[in-house]
Amino acid sequence: MKLKDKIAVVTGGGQGIGRGIVLCLAEEGADVAVIEINPETARKVATEVEQMGRSALVVVADATDNDSVVKSVREVIDHFGRIDILVNNVGGSDEGSSDSIALGGTGWDGYYRLTLKAHVLMSQAVIPYLIEQKSGKIINISSEAGRVGSPLLMAYSAFKSGVISLTKSLALQLAGDNINVNCVCPGVIWTPLWERLARGIIAMNPALKDMSPREFFEKRIVSQRPMGREETAEDIGRTVVFFASEDARAITGQSLNVNGGNVMN
Repeated sequence: MKLKDKIAVVTGGGQGIGRGIVLCLAEEGADVAVIEINPETARKVATEVEQMGRSALVVVADATDNDSVVKSVREVIDHFGRIDILVNNVGGSDEGSSDSIALGGTGWDGYYRLTLKAHVLMSQAVIPYLIEQKSGKIINISSEAGRVGSPLLMAYSAFKSGVISLTKSLALQLAGDNINVNCVCPGVIWTPLWERLARGIIAMNPALKDMSPREFFEKRIVSQRPMGREETAEDIGRTVVFFASEDARAITGQSLNVNGGNVMN
C-alpha cells in the first residue's frame, strides 16, 4: 500500500469527489480525518473507511471560518498526533447553481468562500505542522473550469483558477521544507453540485424543460467530450493518491487535468 499508516485530512469528504478521495486514500493504507460541515454524510464515509480496516475521524467544521478551521486541525493533531497529507477539496457555492458577471456581490462572495478561501484557511492552519516535521503533501482540488473559464460559471472558474495559482505559490514557498504542493483539475463528475448546476441551466432554457438533470448531463455534456464518458470520484481519488505518495516525491507546483482530454493545457 502506497500510503500505509499515513494521516490524511480531506475537507468536504462526506460526499461526491471528497468521498471518492477519502476511500481511495484509505484503500492505500491511510487513516483519514473527514472535515465536513454535514455530520451525517461525514459519519457515513467514516464508517466505510473503518470497514476497510483503517481509522477515521469525523470533524464537523466550517472550512470557510478561520476559528472553526483552527479548532478542527487541532482536533486532528490531538487525535492522530500528526498530519501527513492535506486535501483541500471543498468547493462550489452556497449561493446558487450558476453565475455570471451579473451575479451580485453576495453571490461572488459565496463562491470565493467555498472555492478559494477554504483552501487558504486550511493550508494556513496545517502548514506549520508540516514545516515542523519537515515533510508533507498538500493536494488542492481545482477544476478544468479553472483552466479555460466559463460564461455560465464565471465566479466558480475565476476562483478555481485562483486555486491553481495558490498551488504554484505554496509549492515555491514550501519546497525547502520538503513539502509537495500539487493540484488536480477534474472534468465532469456527477455529484450533487453538478446536479444543482444542471437544474439551474434547465430552468434558464425552455428548450431543455423536458430533460431531467441527469439526461442533460449525459446528452449535452458527457457526449460532447473526447472520450465520450464522464470521470468518476475515484478517478480523482486515485490521482490524489499518486500526488500523496512517494511516487510523486519530485513533483511539486503542478496541476493535472483529469478530464478525458477535454482540456489539454
